[in-house]
Amino acid sequence: MKKQFLTGLAVVAAASMLCGFDSAETLDSLSEKMAAAEVDLQSMSMNMDISFDAALNMSDGTNTNEMPISATGSMQVDYTLDPIAMKMDGSYNVAALSDGQDVTIESYMTTGEDGTMTMYVKDPTSGSWAAQSDPSGINMKDLMDSATGQSMSFGEMAEWGLNFELAPEAADVDGAECYLLSCTIDSAALNTILQKASETTGQDLTADEDVSMVLSLFDGIVMNIEYYVDASTYLPAKMHMDLNGSDLSTISSLVSQMMAGATAEGAASTTIELVLNDCSIDATIAYNSVDEIVIPDEVLAAPNADVDVSSVTDAIAEAE
Repeated sequence: MKKQFLTGLAVVAAASMLCGFDSAETLDSLSEKMAAAEVDLQSMSMNMDISFDAALNMSDGTNTNEMPISATGSMQVDYTLDPIAMKMDGSYNVAALSDGQDVTIESYMTTGEDGTMTMYVKDPTSGSWAAQSDPSGINMKDLMDSATGQSMSFGEMAEWGLNFELAPEAADVDGAECYLLSCTIDSAALNTILQKASETTGQDLTADEDVSMVLSLFDGIVMNIEYYVDASTYLPAKMHMDLNGSDLSTISSLVSQMMAGATAEGAASTTIELVLNDCSIDATIAYNSVDEIVIPDEVLAAPNADVDVSSVTDAIAEAE
């Protein structure tokens, strides 16, 4: 039965490759075709660019001092499903009142015969490698097999406060026709997510004072998401996320109050304004383009680093 189901999905995916943009497509039909297209995936490669440009303006009512803060980075993530393995490398630069410094990122992930996962992370300062084994014993292969083609539909996402809209016209991504899906996540959407999570776990997360405090910080924060789905393959080709257009007055006010309480007398008149010029992530995705991920012997020989997961396991136990 499972084989017949997967075969049917594969046929739908193959047939869809003969088609282009269809203005009659709906979120529901697109969800089904995207789930079908996932079945034959063997690998994925993602290139991601990150941009952060902000400033911290401090004013005593007469003079204003501006401290620019910026961060840029790019990375590539290669991933294979059989065997399950990952390679990520890239670099980032963070600057505040200086030219900043480039920092490299490099890591690998592999799974053993029993499906357990091990991460290998390189220290950007010393250049040494350390391994971190997953203590949970979760079989990643079984988990991925069960998840294939079972992604949450856009209708189900809407129940969680993630209301995607489908553009009526095709979008161009490097010459390919794509369906453009957009969504905005604000504090109201986060409230809905918490309420749904509370229903699922049976624990009222909204009643937690710490959660309420953190949620209040997101008042005025808006995350804009654009999702581009290739019209011939029904696979995501590009993604854009940004916080541009957010109102940071709540966070600015809180930082001002914290500064007033922590500094010398007279600092209470100092106000702080956070200015966000750009905070965005852009990613392009290719599929079945990675044949194999080879992890160097020196990486595989890295000593295992102790990982304290007690807080996580305690939280899981309490939720149960």
